[in-house]
Amino acid sequence: MSVPRHILPLWFLLAFLVLPNFLCANTHETDTDQQFEEAVTAVHAKAYRKALMLFKNLAEDDISDAQFNAALLIKAGMGQPRNYSEAYYWAVLSDLGGEPRAQTLVSELAGILPAEDMDSNHTRILERLTKQLADGTSHAIMKFARLHFEFLTEPDYETAYIWYSIAQAVGIKGGFEGSRDVANYLESIDLIAAQNKSVEIFENSAFAEN
Repeated sequence: MSVPRHILPLWFLLAFLVLPNFLCANTHETDTDQQFEEAVTAVHAKAYRKALMLFKNLAEDDISDAQFNAALLIKAGMGQPRNYSEAYYWAVLSDLGGEPRAQTLVSELAGILPAEDMDSNHTRILERLTKQLADGTSHAIMKFARLHFEFLTEPDYETAYIWYSIAQAVGIKGGFEGSRDVANYLESIDLIAAQNKSVEIFENSAFAEN
């Protein structure tokens, strides 16, 4: 398979760079907004290392558009040597977080990376999301469900159904549609087992308390 070796020109990178889509409702979001703008300014100034570090910092806080921009820079080899595996990690998280442009980037990188490398990134993301679920982080619910349904080499339909069902139970958009779609892949006996398990997991989670 032929792998692109050129560095993307600045105009091309800027054309795909995502701008912040959040409002400054409190101090934390104001700081986030400022960091994002500083990172975009750094890209324009060709200070790619600074831009990447700022985007990565925001990416760790699950800012999906920052995750996309970090993936884009890493894929292009700007701010650090090119690394398709790390770019895939951030691109998948961005996609899971709802950044629509990340879908194309995920597909491009999936066409380059070997299956074992993708699997290792999925494991890394699963560990991240599992910790967030244990901490009661509600935005991790749909991400966890989607990862099992859409991204794993061998989809785990039972786990996906369980977490889509929990998303629906707590009123998260997409939970109903997700559980309905995954149910089509489960035999009746497995569907009932997944429903029973979803109740058990939900009742023993932090999400039942709210």
